[in-house]
Amino acid sequence: MTKGWQVTSTYGFDCEMGSSTIGYEIAGGRGAAMAREDGDVFVMLGDGSHMMMNSDIHSSVLTGHKIIVVVCDNGGYAVINRLQTFKGNRPFNNLIADCRVKEPFSVDFAAHAQAMGAAVQRVDALADLAAAIAWAREQDRATVLSIKVAADRWTPGDAWWDVGVPEVSERFEVRTARQDHQAGRKRQRQGV
Repeated sequence: MTKGWQVTSTYGFDCEMGSSTIGYEIAGGRGAAMAREDGDVFVMLGDGSHMMMNSDIHSSVLTGHKIIVVVCDNGGYAVINRLQTFKGNRPFNNLIADCRVKEPFSVDFAAHAQAMGAAVQRVDALADLAAAIAWAREQDRATVLSIKVAADRWTPGDAWWDVGVPEVSERFEVRTARQDHQAGRKRQRQGV
């Protein structure tokens, strides 16, 4: 979001960085809606975060503090999966496709939000998102837009994240990631 969002007003943007506080988004959006006197509050989050803490959609409907929630359904915890594989590991237990499950299935986030009283719309393509947002702005209560997104495509440009990599591994990918990590630590600004 920080790569593509232009903030035009004070208190116009709040971002928890890199899913480090998974579950914060909807509650934080509801809090912002309670504090604002006017204007729409948008919450954008992944499906994994939504699964961890979605009850504030119901609370938002009950109290009339409208939020517009955009659920990006990427089949699990794609940000954490990205970090896991970037550090040389195999994908494991972050995307539903990589989990040991009895029978994989997707959650219908629109139906789930509708059961909590929200207005809902499934968005089938990025080209349909602008019209869905316009529709959401017209609603009189919490609104959820559910859109399928790729779990492995990202906005270009990144910040280096100091998450350790094992010093010893049989995997070439881990050893390479360890070398990259050590090089990154040498470029890291201390005390910032």
